[in-house]
Amino acid sequence: MSVDLRKRIVDLSKKAAFAANKHGVEGQRAQVALVLDISASMNALYKSGVVQRIIERILGLAVSFDDDGQIDLLLFGTNAYPLPPVTLDEIEGYVERVILSRYKIREATNYAPPLRLLLNKYLAPQPAPAFVIFLTDGGNADKPASAEAIRELSKQPVFVQFVGIGKEDFPFLHQLDELPGRLIDNAGFMAVNDIDTIKDAELYDRLLNEFPQWLTKAREKGLL
Repeated sequence: MSVDLRKRIVDLSKKAAFAANKHGVEGQRAQVALVLDISASMNALYKSGVVQRIIERILGLAVSFDDDGQIDLLLFGTNAYPLPPVTLDEIEGYVERVILSRYKIREATNYAPPLRLLLNKYLAPQPAPAFVIFLTDGGNADKPASAEAIRELSKQPVFVQFVGIGKEDFPFLHQLDELPGRLIDNAGFMAVNDIDTIKDAELYDRLLNEFPQWLTKAREKGLL
């Protein structure tokens, strides 16, 4: 890793720690996972470096927050694909080296496959809860299956923060945020028009907005 990139990740981790402190979850350990859309409409964001910068910013959160300082990474389109973890040693050029060299950014959009992978990966008991950032730029074709997967995940130590990027209204993500029939509220939703321009402090603040309430409810239900 270049000196400049290492310095940037360290600086990001400090901003993430500040946001965690603001929300009262400083010292909380979590397994940080990032779920990335590879549908066709995301192509330009991968090619232009936007997704690489997103991963770097989430690694800053993981360094501050994660039990092992790495990101568990999944791609999804028509299906879902687990990738090697993102670490400080692997972050530089990750998108070009690991994603664009192996995957075509032109699939359809299904949310249920990655949600099911998360369900299988983080079944209780876990050493620390999973904090999942699920990033997409559009609606999906498998709404009933996705809703059912979120209901099943509500019984596990997993919180999913959905991030809708771009100018879509994301009605289904709003529905998942308020979905009935769950053991506890295990999902949050935030919309970001241009994720590359949102300040780091605001990004971390918004990502962590609903996580503290979930932690409280998860402890009450014996999930943690």
